[in-house]
Amino acid sequence: MGTAEISRKRVLVLLIFTLLHAEGETLGLASNALVKYKYVVDLVLETLFSPDTLPTSGFRIEAVTQLNVVWENSSSQHEKLIQLQVEEVKLLNVSEQNENRNSFKDAHSESLLGPTIMAALKKPVIFHWNSGKIEALYGSAEERGLPLNLKRGLVSLFQLQPNSGTITEVDVSGNCRVTYEMANNQVIKIKDLLSCGKTEFGFDASNQVLGVLWQPTCKGLYSVENGVIKAAVIEEGHIFKLNLQTTIGAKISSRQQLHYMTSEIQPKAFYGESLQETLHNLGIFTPLSMTGVLEKIPCKNCTLANDYLKSLNKKNNLQDLSKISAAKVFLAFVQLLREAKKSEILNFLKKAADNEISFLIDSATAAQTESSLSALSEYLDFTKEKQSPQVKTFLYAAAFSSYPSKELLNTLLAKLQSRIASREVEETTVSVIGAVIGKMCLRNLCKLQEVEIAKKVILEGLNTAKEDVKMYLLALKNARLPETIPLLLQYTKGQINSVTSIAVAALQRFPSAYITQEVKKQMNRIFHQSRNRYGTAVRMAALDVILNNQLSPMELKNIVLSMREMESELSKYTVAKLQNIRHSDHHQASKVIRELLRDRLIYNYYHMSRFGCSSSSSGYLAVTTDAISSYNMDLLFGDTGILQKSLTDFFILNQGNQLHATQVSIEAQGLDSFFKESPAQDEDDDDDEITASMSVILFDVQFPPTVFFQGYSDLMEKLWSVTEEPTSIIKGSTLLIDHLQSVMLQSGLVANAEFQGGLGIDVSGIIELSLWSQNCKTNIRSRGALVINSVIKVDTTFVQAGVKSNSEATAALDFVSSVKFLDSPILICLQLLNGPYQSREKVTIYKSLQEHVVFSKRKKRTRSFQGAELPLHQANSEMCKKMFSEQQ
Repeated sequence: MGTAEISRKRVLVLLIFTLLHAEGETLGLASNALVKYKYVVDLVLETLFSPDTLPTSGFRIEAVTQLNVVWENSSSQHEKLIQLQVEEVKLLNVSEQNENRNSFKDAHSESLLGPTIMAALKKPVIFHWNSGKIEALYGSAEERGLPLNLKRGLVSLFQLQPNSGTITEVDVSGNCRVTYEMANNQVIKIKDLLSCGKTEFGFDASNQVLGVLWQPTCKGLYSVENGVIKAAVIEEGHIFKLNLQTTIGAKISSRQQLHYMTSEIQPKAFYGESLQETLHNLGIFTPLSMTGVLEKIPCKNCTLANDYLKSLNKKNNLQDLSKISAAKVFLAFVQLLREAKKSEILNFLKKAADNEISFLIDSATAAQTESSLSALSEYLDFTKEKQSPQVKTFLYAAAFSSYPSKELLNTLLAKLQSRIASREVEETTVSVIGAVIGKMCLRNLCKLQEVEIAKKVILEGLNTAKEDVKMYLLALKNARLPETIPLLLQYTKGQINSVTSIAVAALQRFPSAYITQEVKKQMNRIFHQSRNRYGTAVRMAALDVILNNQLSPMELKNIVLSMREMESELSKYTVAKLQNIRHSDHHQASKVIRELLRDRLIYNYYHMSRFGCSSSSSGYLAVTTDAISSYNMDLLFGDTGILQKSLTDFFILNQGNQLHATQVSIEAQGLDSFFKESPAQDEDDDDDEITASMSVILFDVQFPPTVFFQGYSDLMEKLWSVTEEPTSIIKGSTLLIDHLQSVMLQSGLVANAEFQGGLGIDVSGIIELSLWSQNCKTNIRSRGALVINSVIKVDTTFVQAGVKSNSEATAALDFVSSVKFLDSPILICLQLLNGPYQSREKVTIYKSLQEHVVFSKRKKRTRSFQGAELPLHQANSEMCKKMFSEQQ
């Protein structure tokens, strides 16, 4: 090998060594140096409600910290024990403010912090540093709480890798994925806070429409010279906002700064030959977790639940639950009950007056503490008929729980397995257990032993049931367990229409990902009656599954070509349904329908011109930047003009998520025989009795149907006894939004985000019947009030900063149906009336020192909306005009 070749190889090796050295320069303190840094923590909170018009709140912590090496591994200088001590702690304003806005101008840091916290902050800690990673933290046995968390945040700054790449590190935030990027003498450190693992502290919603969006970021920039950190800036941001209304929430910005001050060369002062000997000799040997500890902040200066209840004007505050005042009381009382003991709650329940007991049961169920559930379980006796109204109140409240617990599920199972006095209560209990299972599975709790036991109870009950099949199918409809789809398919193949109808309706509620080709084939068989004959209501539900789950052009073509062979009203409904989807902006099948209906061999008078009264219509109740509220109404009539089935749905859509807010389904059988010249029974009806019933889905929970009448004699009895007094369908208060989250900031401070939404609802029905003029008018009246409160804060014993948001709204919706029997065909007019309503928003940004408010700024706005009659289909409008013109 020549001399030139050897020289070139030497140069190449030297170049590679230089590059590796530049990329992988070891970070750390010199063994004989005492290094001082200035450490600054800035915390700023700002509102999401008109942030440009409101000031921010926050504070600054300044300190001087010194570090020195107390032990070094003799075989590796990259492994050390480093002692860190904090001194000269100050509390300041986070930004330059004029004198009258300076919260700290008359307050000394030592007096604000207090001697205990100040002494705890100045106690030294030792961290085990090994090649840029912190492997352990040690301190005195008394280290705890906020002072320790702040020191964890400071120590975490010295965890730094000199090489680009992504690794996992344990620091004050938890076990997180961290990415390093190198640039000259700078190191960029990006931490993925969503990877740090979910803390067990707190809770959130099972349906994300009612949930809270958390958007965290964390990025650091280090300046390094000769292995020593000269400066570091860590920028951290957290946005908490309600999905339903993104102006409710706040943004937290936190900045840590580390600035190199001095370095003094001292004689090496090691305190032992081994790591453990050094710790023992220094008296700092208690191992501490590097991850910050989240602790529940006890309620300060809270009113006792008993005192609050006594102070209420119960006649005004609890009489009408659909008023804002009642929703406010409900939210406040739930908070107080979460601090109450079982004995207190049980005492409330036992001493409650008749007009209070429902409110107390709703509140105790919403509190969802072990104490409240235990008190309810002891108070409610499912074996006594006289307690059935109170038991049903509890069951409804349990069904609406946003994050049901295993304790709630155990309570329900225990009650189900004991004797239940009322058949209606038993049906409701089974249905609610299904809803609780479904919500827990949505929160990835399906594998819990309690959930597995509950699923087994439902499935075994279904397998052994003879007359109770529909009760257990409703539970499966609420649970929405993918593994039960084959079982539900089996029940769609039966001969009893009422059972098949529930099984098909249960399949309707599954997302498209679970609707397999096998399910689609069976739905097509039902709709086209390939093997058995089915009732029109069942075929209507099967059509809905086909249209809402990856509709293929061939399926659509078969539907259109088969319409001439259908009953006139079902074919009319099918055409109306296709046209309604065709004109929809967001339905997944709209594109397929538009493309196929361009074919004139399909889209022509022969196939699409159908006669009848059946219809399908949809529209928007409200559209905001955050959410869309829509409605859909499907009406299926019999050949005589009598309504066989009406289906009214209300949905809330937000960021790809959907909440089935309400469904009211009214179904009648056998009434056509009153108006037919020949009373022959329809071929597809399997029930001889005249019946009418209503079933309700409320916030994704299906309840057992309410039977209006069953049989001719029952119908006549109720016709003669009908009054114009409203009949309550659902009335109560529920905690619709319930989110509590605590986040350990990189600095060691703790941010808390709490959102609560209380809904007061009152749904009633009124029937006006005149046998003389042969007309009937029904009105399903829905009234409600929603109050949402949120608090995002950083709360310490010495300073508190936060943002409070409040939103209030009322709503009224009437579904009126007017029927005139005198003429043939029968005249039916349907009206969906959206009443006037008002919404109010308020935000308060504040700062307190030792719980004394030193700064507070508030802003609010009110908006009013006029009522309107929502448009339905054209045929209905024409029938309403005809009916009302004849009345004038």
